[in-house]
Amino acid sequence: MTGSTNGTEFDRDIAVVRTSDNSFSVNISDTWNVTIGPNGGYIAAIILNALKETLGNLQTRSITYHFLSASVPGPAGLTTKIEKRGRSLSTCTAELIQGDRTIAIAIATFAPAREDFGFRDFRMPSVPAAADISLAHRMNPGLAGHVPFRDHYDQRLAIGPVPPATSNEGRVGGWTRFKENRLFDDLAVVAISDSWFPGLQVRETPFPMHAPTIDHTVHFLHSTPLASVALEDFLLVEFVTSVAQEGYLIEDGRIWSQQGILIATSRQLAIILPGNDA
Repeated sequence: MTGSTNGTEFDRDIAVVRTSDNSFSVNISDTWNVTIGPNGGYIAAIILNALKETLGNLQTRSITYHFLSASVPGPAGLTTKIEKRGRSLSTCTAELIQGDRTIAIAIATFAPAREDFGFRDFRMPSVPAAADISLAHRMNPGLAGHVPFRDHYDQRLAIGPVPPATSNEGRVGGWTRFKENRLFDDLAVVAISDSWFPGLQVRETPFPMHAPTIDHTVHFLHSTPLASVALEDFLLVEFVTSVAQEGYLIEDGRIWSQQGILIATSRQLAIILPGNDA
């Protein structure tokens, strides 16, 4: 892949400014709002950016976020701590604070590729090419499931029903990329891992529901950015909600390159709330 991440709106909006060795300031943009606050994937990218500034530009291998409070657009502070710096594996933690509230905490492990042994017992979903997705199935303000932050993405629905249609399973996904061409590095992938509408939205339920995230984990199975992925390419995402009990659900995600490489997997634990409960 060729090109730069400099100058995109995404990069400006996740920028962090170092205020001391392990402290940063950030301005949370209002253009990444869902309905009542900023998108979790956007917040996750800000936190990861501070972690990478702390450790250096290492390959993210695993990162877990716990969301404690809802954030709002405006100034916020970040503190980071290097828990371990090793030759092959390093771990760092972070805390995002806004006013007197802790918004989120995170722990991340960074490590390069190791031995070239691997296997995968499943295949990339078979879907129409991104260019063949009709305009009616491309995310836009008139489509159910659209919220303001989606204007940063070119999202083309290819897996599961198109809202407001529903089915007996919570499986959604399709092709996605930023509207501004940008490298698909770990910052981009973390944002994309929480950029789709949830599978709960298309599953048949007794009444409308939504699912605020408690924790969110992304595992990187391929180093980023991929040399085989062009700036104008799409990534394919698939998110499945197959279990819900006692008012909680789990959503599993997979993120693929157009060439069929599994880049990352994700998992979220979320609370199930009535759709009109803000």
